[in-house]
Amino acid sequence: MNGNRNNLTGEVLAYEAIHGAGGAVVHLDPTPSGAGDKEYDEDDVEFFSGERNVLDAEGDAPLPEPLPDQSSPSSGPALWEPTTGESSVNSEAAPKPVGMYPHARRVGDLLYLSGVGPRQPGTNAIPGGPISDDQGAPLDYDIKAQTRAVVENITRILEEAGGSIDDVLDVTSFLVDMDRDFSGYNEVWAETLGKVGPTRTTLAIRALPTPIAVEMKVIAKAPQEN
Repeated sequence: MNGNRNNLTGEVLAYEAIHGAGGAVVHLDPTPSGAGDKEYDEDDVEFFSGERNVLDAEGDAPLPEPLPDQSSPSSGPALWEPTTGESSVNSEAAPKPVGMYPHARRVGDLLYLSGVGPRQPGTNAIPGGPISDDQGAPLDYDIKAQTRAVVENITRILEEAGGSIDDVLDVTSFLVDMDRDFSGYNEVWAETLGKVGPTRTTLAIRALPTPIAVEMKVIAKAPQEN
């Protein structure tokens, strides 16, 4: 037994012939040098002798940062090109929709506008500032500036259809903070659409798709077709 490469010592405790071979129970003692600390068919192996806390060792590459959350509600949805059709009205001077719909649609003698917010065409900027940042934290904003921008966007869409702000018949307004914003919104209304005299309904809602405080849904008279 000591002639093999493991250089072991020991004694045979039991032996029995089994199917032409044999089986033994032995007690082995590795040599003090440690040369016998391997199985018979095991080659030399490397032993780790460094620090256990390898993730904190200097020179290690940093762990990758997590991807940003693309579903953050304040970052807003993707913008779409307005859909086109025989009765659709779309304006390059109005902000792009946040879904698959036109800026307005003509049905008979009426124009039905999709919800209009204060976002600016081209830049998508929000006059008066957004109501929250990209992480959803609330920001201070100017409801009067946002309301004026909504009226301006409505005017652009109506002018694209050949009409004007004076053609507005009915407005449904949506405010995300009625207590904070109604007074300022109402003041701008009186200066603009209030002089036209449409009917109006103002609703409090929890949120809008983009970080804005006000949106209006408009029905207007359609200009006479030649």
